[in-house]
Amino acid sequence: MHILICIIKEAAMGANKILSIIIIVVGLLLIIMPFGYQMFDRASAGADMMADFEPVLTRENVDTFQVHMQTFAGMQEDMNKMLPAFAQAMGMTEDQLNQMIGDQFPQLAKGMQEMDRMGQDFNMVVTVMDNNVENFQKANELPMRNMPWYFIIAGAVVVALGTAQLFVPAKK
Repeated sequence: MHILICIIKEAAMGANKILSIIIIVVGLLLIIMPFGYQMFDRASAGADMMADFEPVLTRENVDTFQVHMQTFAGMQEDMNKMLPAFAQAMGMTEDQLNQMIGDQFPQLAKGMQEMDRMGQDFNMVVTVMDNNVENFQKANELPMRNMPWYFIIAGAVVVALGTAQLFVPAKK
């Protein structure tokens, strides 16, 4: 019976050492991760981006952008009504009017041709912004620049604990 107890104690001490080594490896991975993922550069870039978007991604601004999109949609409708009436008032066909606008005002013609697509694209952007104002505000609370240090400090603590457990004699 005494031999069995000694074997169990030895196995427990071996398991403690294996656990300590696993803990140390996890800690080392936490320390290495910020360098492997280039977190110092990326966290800084993330912090700069959040600062740049902070004045833009507010509920007030997104509400204003939504009103602009309604105005833009109204302009599209009015443009579609106005061009045939304008062509008629000028004594031209719509094709002749479009040709004249294209010749004399090429950027206006391009904008008129792309207005539907621009409206869809802008609407998509404003919708995404609208859906993420609160998420942005929460994410903006994170201390982005310090993130890599949290991994390094946590990793150092885990390595220290694993090392201490490895070298502290087990109770018999």
